[in-house]
Amino acid sequence: MSEAEVLELIAVWGANTITAFTVYISFTFAYLVTAFVAGPRLTKFQAFIASGLYILAAGATVLAEVVWLQGLFAISEAHPTVVSSLTLFNGEFWVKGMSSILSMGMLISLYFMWRVRRRKVQSA
Repeated sequence: MSEAEVLELIAVWGANTITAFTVYISFTFAYLVTAFVAGPRLTKFQAFIASGLYILAAGATVLAEVVWLQGLFAISEAHPTVVSSLTLFNGEFWVKGMSSILSMGMLISLYFMWRVRRRKVQSA
């Protein structure tokens, strides 16, 4: 495989990684808007279902993000190119960092829903 082909493959895998991140942001934004707008009026069951669906959907995108990043850096290691020597192109940093950041975002979103619903109970 030539260096140009490897660079094109890296670009495609990078685009897929960014797409997974974009889908995660979309799910998280939708969940936060739901929590803010409808959270206080949701029944416990509805909040449980919304939170469960959010965990499944956002968790799947976090997993996809990690898989795409691992694949991206496996390609880079198997076929070294110009970008392989870049400092920020360290696979372990991105895989662990992004999975930690996205997982924390999920936990913070769930905490937000809990706080919104708790505020309803305290004001009632």
